[in-house]
Amino acid sequence: MTGAGWSILGTLSRLRGPWRGRQFGDPGRPRAISPRLTAAEAEALRVRLTPVLARLTAERAAIFRRAETELRLKTGVAALAGLGLGWTMGGLSGALGLAALAAVFAVLLLAGRVQEAPRSIAKHVILNKMGQMLYGLSSVAPGARAQALPLGRIDGWRLFGPVHTVTIDDRLEGLRDGQRVAVSRVGLQFGTAGNRSTENGAGLCFVLTEITAPEAPDDLSGALTVVVAEDAPAQARAAPGLTHGLSVSPTGDAGFDARYRVYGDAEVLGPAARAAFAGIEALARADRTATREVAPGSGLRPWVVIRPGRLVVLTPLALFDGALEPPLLPQPLLAEALIPAFASDLASLNDHLTVALTLMKGLSR
Repeated sequence: MTGAGWSILGTLSRLRGPWRGRQFGDPGRPRAISPRLTAAEAEALRVRLTPVLARLTAERAAIFRRAETELRLKTGVAALAGLGLGWTMGGLSGALGLAALAAVFAVLLLAGRVQEAPRSIAKHVILNKMGQMLYGLSSVAPGARAQALPLGRIDGWRLFGPVHTVTIDDRLEGLRDGQRVAVSRVGLQFGTAGNRSTENGAGLCFVLTEITAPEAPDDLSGALTVVVAEDAPAQARAAPGLTHGLSVSPTGDAGFDARYRVYGDAEVLGPAARAAFAGIEALARADRTATREVAPGSGLRPWVVIRPGRLVVLTPLALFDGALEPPLLPQPLLAEALIPAFASDLASLNDHLTVALTLMKGLSR
């Protein structure tokens, strides 16, 4: 599915890394693959995924042909408009320069949009098949993620100031130990309708883990514990108190209180719960600027929200987090390349879920 001859999308796919939309960055250097599959698992996945990937590749080929034709047409129109405008302003040299700038701008504006839908569909299908087989987790379809994690629920954590945009890049849901679980990659942008930033990379990104016990009450007005890492930005550390009126409640553990600021009910953070934070910290990989990955265990520490029967863990995610992605159009989807990559990525998300379950067991309610 490489297309016949030269193509705009084909050239761009060789020059840049996977497209991840507005919130998430891409330095063109995906994370190294950590083998986690047995030979039997790899073969079972190959048998299951090969026909699925063949179907997706055929669908992507049709999308590529339509998109390439449309992109060439719109780029030509932009170049002609630039040529006409430049001619009226500065003669031939100005016209040619403005035409080239208009064409480049059109390509940069449109190419990413063309890539997003095929990318998100392919990733959802692959994660869904592999997540179910390996970990009993199902991928939530891109169009259903906003309903699965509504803004009102995030506001109810009383952790942030005003949030105006939520970007959910991946979301997997399932059951563990009789509890409903979910793990997502989430980007949040802050501000109000009259005062907000929508720049690429603005806001904060997290690996978000949610655990809900069967006995969790629907009434969320009861006891609440919010834990913010002391290495978080100053505004984030203060938001539960300044924005939501919560009071700081030290646990009495000097080491823990030096690393975390606890708001609300600190009684739930007994010795077992406090010890469980070490497992979450071991997965932290976002550097102090939250733009690049560092060695596991040396990144920004997690933030946690606890209610009766409910736990939310937010581990800061580097903007350039190296998450593994399907290739861009017009490249094919090959089982031998994608199965190890996505198995490694799923294992990373499952690790976050595992340590969150350990914390849930350690809570003192």
